Amino acid sequence: MLFRLRRYNGRSHEHTNRIEGNTFYDFHVHTATERYQTAGYEEDHFAESTDRFADLSGAIQCMLQDCAFEVPSGTQESLF
Repeated sequence: MLFRLRRYNGRSHEHTNRIEGNTFYDFHVHTATERYQTAGYEEDHFAESTDRFADLSGAIQCMLQDCAFEVPSGTQESLF
C-alpha cells in the first residue's frame, strides 16, 4: 500500500484545499494530514503554495531539508 507523506508539485495545475476552500495555481507541497484522512480525502490532499522551488532539482532539495535527510559530505555521484 502506498502512503504519501509529502509530495512536491509544479505549477502545472490549479489546486484546491477542499476543507479550507482555498484555491491556487502555484508550485506547492502536499502533506499527509489526519484531518483530511478523517474527512475521507487522500492522505496528502492538503497542500501549501511555495516559492522555495521552481524545478525538479529545487523540489528535491526542499524535500531533503523538510524531511531532515542528511546528505553525506564528500564526492557522490549525481542522482539525476
